[in-house]
Order: sequence, then C-alpha cells, then structure tokens
Amino acid sequence: MASRNKEPSPIRVLCVSPAHPPNDPRILKTIRTLSTNYEVHSLLPWRTCTSAGVLPTHPKLLVRVLLAYPVICWYLLRLRPQILHIFMPELLPVALLFRGFGGRVVYEVQENLRLKFGRKSRNNHPIFQAMFEWFDRWAREHCSFVLTEDSYLTEYPSLRHLYAIVHNFPERLLDAQTGQPIPNLPADKLPLSTQTVHLGYLGLITLDRGLDTMLAVVARLKASELAVNLHLFGRMAVDDASLRTLPYYNDVAADLIFYGHVSHSVSFPILKQCTAGLALLKPVGDYPGSYPSKLFEYMSLGVPVITSDFPLYQDVVERHECGFCVDPTDVGAIYGCIRRLATNPDEANQLKINGQRAAYYHYSWSTEAKKLLELYKL
Repeated sequence: MASRNKEPSPIRVLCVSPAHPPNDPRILKTIRTLSTNYEVHSLLPWRTCTSAGVLPTHPKLLVRVLLAYPVICWYLLRLRPQILHIFMPELLPVALLFRGFGGRVVYEVQENLRLKFGRKSRNNHPIFQAMFEWFDRWAREHCSFVLTEDSYLTEYPSLRHLYAIVHNFPERLLDAQTGQPIPNLPADKLPLSTQTVHLGYLGLITLDRGLDTMLAVVARLKASELAVNLHLFGRMAVDDASLRTLPYYNDVAADLIFYGHVSHSVSFPILKQCTAGLALLKPVGDYPGSYPSKLFEYMSLGVPVITSDFPLYQDVVERHECGFCVDPTDVGAIYGCIRRLATNPDEANQLKINGQRAAYYHYSWSTEAKKLLELYKL
C-alpha cells in the first residue's frame, strides 16, 4: 500500500519579551498576524492564547535577565522553534546563542535606544550601554530586522539580512463605508457628561511626554470657568512625590483621572467620547522622528488630535485635517485649540470624520501585517 504524503509541519515561531506590559497592542497584533501562517508560541510576563509559559520580570535590568534567560533557554530546547522573534535588545545574548545553533532571529526595534539612554532614569549604566553597542553591531550582521519607524533606517543604514518597516498602526475600529463600529469595538459603558470638556491621553505618562504641560492646560481651562476632566490611560513613570511638586498639580488634582495601564476595552469607550486626544511629546530623544501610536489610535476612534508641531506629525494631522499641531510647551496655544473644539461642534465633528477616514485608508494594521508576513516568507 502506498504511503500517504505527510503534510509538512508549520514553521514554529517563538515570540519573546520580558518587559512589555499586559495586553500590549503591538505584541498582540504581531502574534495574531503570525498565527495565520505559523505555529506561534509566546513567552511574556503575562498570558495570551499562544503562551508557552510566563516569564518572570523585574524593573531592574540585571535582575530581569538573570531571571528570564534560563526560562527562555529551557523553552527554546523544549519547543525547538525555527524562528525567534525578540522585542527587546536585552534578549540579543539569547538570540546569539540561538543563532549559533542555526535558528533564524527576527529582531524588532521599537525605539532608538542610543538617543534615549541619557534620559533613562534606570537601567542606564555605562556597562549596559557598552553591552548594547556590541550586541547591536552583532545583530546587524546576523538578524532579520523589523523596524517600527522609517527614521530608524538612519540608525540602521546597512543591514546584512532582510528587514521590513512595520509601523505600529491600529487595527481598524470603524467601517469608513458605513460609519458603524466594527464588531470588536467596545461599546460605551459609561457615557461622559456633555457639560464637561473631556481630554484623553493614552500611553506612558512622563514629563517628556507632556505631563507638566497637560496639568498647566487643565489649570488654564479651569481658570476660564470650563469644567474639565483629563483621562490618563497608561503607566505612571513619575513617582508620587515628584508628581505632587509639579506646578498646578494641587490645583487640578481633582480633575485628573488616572486609570493605570488598562486594556483597550476599558480605555477606548472613554477616549472616543473625549473632546481631544493629547500627544504633546517634547523635542527630545527619538520623539521628533517617531510616530506616537496614540496619534493613530485617536484618529481611528474619531477623536480630534492635538499634538506636537514636528514635521513628521504635521504631515499626518495637517494633511488629513484631523486636529492641530502646536508647540508642545505652549500652554496658550493648546488651550486655544481645546476651546475651539469645545465651542465649534461642527468643526470638531468634521475633524473626527477626517481622522477616522485617514486611519481606515492610510494608517491601519492590515497593511503593516502584510509587510510582516512578507518578511517572514523571504
């Protein structure tokens, strides 16, 4: 009897990060996309439907790698993946070992670390910087790259292996043809008061990302006798003592709502009711050359954007007429934009529509997913 031809097993991929927060959108989108063509397993500090296990984590880099490396190596031996997809440069030593045994490494670069080392409050020891430089040079010769920004090509101009620029655009949340929410868009669970100006912020909360400016803007709005709430979704990277000493904090503390790092099912229903979404990044580090993912998430939710007047951001916001670009330290200009949105509902509604259409047609994950899969095929 002739033997049946056995179908080849799908290529096995292991996606690893020891530090990304729970339900990180970029991680989840990558896993879902790769799962359409590959057998995907993940090792993260939290569980997903593809979890092989849960990685131990710690705020201090040295402790984190000492905890994580043995676990990762054990799962590499157990799962025998053909491809290792890493999301953090601290995993490059493990990648070197895996590459030495013939595996393929896909290294995803999500920030220009050289521009940020000097501004990091921890894990910035010169030894860590020197180790990063050595392993980063090794990666350029031995890894495939996923770059999340076009500007990173200036940092990685001559890569030996294949690369793809895969932006962190959001998944489509609105059907631009019908104007109706797609099925997985969370419904409004708690309607916000229409008598209050609601401002939204999504992402890591730091001074470099405009926390002090946002406090000053809220104070200015209150001084003009407008009721205002600032909804902040993300991990607070400013300690409590420093927060309380910021100018205007005591004046506006009652108007701030800190949600912490929560899933989109919690943040999106509130954000999409806001008068404006704020992305007031200061001109430091790699911010002027990198898109803030919150910019496109606001657009896809139909929230007018108020963001920094960097040329990269202006090319999106002003071209698609979905908000305003301002000096991220100019409290008066930001106040004026918010006041304009609050008092001109027709204009605000048009900005919402423009943003949603632009996000649907030009800045959605569906296009980026194809580029990721194409890189894996090559």
